[in-house]
Amino acid sequence: MWGIHPWLGDIHENARRLVEAVLEKGDIIHWWGAGAGVFLSASDQVSVRSERRPARSPDFEEQVITYGTPAGELTEVHYVSLHGRPGYCKKHLLETEEDVERLLSVPYVPPQPDCSGFFEVDKQLGDRGLPMVSVPSDPMYFVNNLTGSETFAIWSIEKRGMVGELVAEFGRRIREWVAWVISQGMGPLFGYVGPELCIPPLQSPRDFEEWVVGPDAEIIDMIHAAGGMAVVHCHGRMGPVLEGFVRMGADALHPIEPPPMGDVTMAEAKRRVGGDLTIVGNIQHHDICTMPNRRFREMVAETVRVGMVGGRFILCPTATPFGWPTMSELELANWLAILEVGREAGGY
Repeated sequence: MWGIHPWLGDIHENARRLVEAVLEKGDIIHWWGAGAGVFLSASDQVSVRSERRPARSPDFEEQVITYGTPAGELTEVHYVSLHGRPGYCKKHLLETEEDVERLLSVPYVPPQPDCSGFFEVDKQLGDRGLPMVSVPSDPMYFVNNLTGSETFAIWSIEKRGMVGELVAEFGRRIREWVAWVISQGMGPLFGYVGPELCIPPLQSPRDFEEWVVGPDAEIIDMIHAAGGMAVVHCHGRMGPVLEGFVRMGADALHPIEPPPMGDVTMAEAKRRVGGDLTIVGNIQHHDICTMPNRRFREMVAETVRVGMVGGRFILCPTATPFGWPTMSELELANWLAILEVGREAGGY
């Protein structure tokens, strides 16, 4: 169950039954991250200042984050909900070539974070689950978060060379981070998110191949050389790029969203990549929230039936259960059904 682990802290009462059931009966994979500095650098030549100011909407505030670099200031602005709802980015960090120069003016000092907490988590999980090393980012995703998808798309046409240079630079930094945590004994499971921002319709299959498959393969090769495994998280329509995850060397892919959110069924995914890639999915969050329980249980059983053929399948929802502060009785029943039906139908 994505996002459920023993260290959740306070949760709403009507989600407690689900959490307790997962901790008792489910398999736990807990993402664990170590620090990666500012802009994936441990340099002390960058300052960070944050302030709040009123927004046009009375339901939000603007959070202004200013980075002081050797070449000048960089600023990003976020809408922050006053009622615990999702926020939004109003202004991304990189808008011009001058912004890129300011970003790269920060000296690169490889971060060497303390990794001791990972082993404590591993010890506490015991045979109940695995800690997964959270790689700071996919290189393309890191750049895309700095520019936003619109600017990234425009630059992918008008300033393609610069985009490639940025992806290469932050790919180098991520590889050095991975090398450090491997040297500290972390693993064997590594995971990251991000390729979803470089698939159609946001970007072309060519972009995915150049800025995701190639750079990510270099990271995954390092993980494999250390005896580890790589789990990639990517929402969206996988049809045009599915085999790319095999070419990059990923060991597992989450969540393979079924139609209509995605465009690849479990049967098609098994046919195309099932022998090379473990599929982690593909129970759609919207179905958990809305599908009548009897029909939902039948759908989960069919998903297990198709997915378990030949192995390399982990039953899992497409998102965490914590999108809303509370959940309906139907939603709770369907979440519990994933556990119950999975255990009933999934025996080999």
